[in-house]
Amino acid sequence: MKVSQQIVGVNNRLGNTAVQNMQGTTRMIFDTADITAIVNNGTSTFFQGVSSRTYPKANVSTNRFEPGESLAIQGFSVFTYTTADPTLATAISHQTNFRAGILNFYIGNQRVCKDLEIISYNRFGIGEAVNVDEETAVFRLETPIIIPPQIEYYATLRWGSAANLNGISIVLTAFGTGTLLNSKSNY
Repeated sequence: MKVSQQIVGVNNRLGNTAVQNMQGTTRMIFDTADITAIVNNGTSTFFQGVSSRTYPKANVSTNRFEPGESLAIQGFSVFTYTTADPTLATAISHQTNFRAGILNFYIGNQRVCKDLEIISYNRFGIGEAVNVDEETAVFRLETPIIIPPQIEYYATLRWGSAANLNGISIVLTAFGTGTLLNSKSNY
């Protein structure tokens, strides 16, 4: 089944039959959690309270999409940067003992992605010099997760006891195919 068919199917089951007339798009949403203390075991929550964060901390102002908007999440990525200097974004492996985390994603307070281990992988791009210290944490989903319009969503990322993340900001992105309001087809 195509991603566009999944988006339409989920929205139809919720009674939102107009989604099939919306504008298709590629979309990425992200949110940032600032860690301001040394923690032994920790969990960061993303997309809740996002209205208090502005770009470049987040690119959404609420954790629910407007009418006509939806997202089929086809993957997640995680990276960190030093809170003191946001221009120095790095892969998660560059932070002490933070090479993996456990991700849970919720839509309408229902967990739709359970205990997904996000780990760092080496990048080997075409025409790109290989640097063994350069790693990214990108996880592509086998089955897209559909966020319909006007339903709250949020994520949690848990790390283990060895993490020392004081002064680090963690960014979680969700990316995939989405829809935008197409007023020409609806009014």
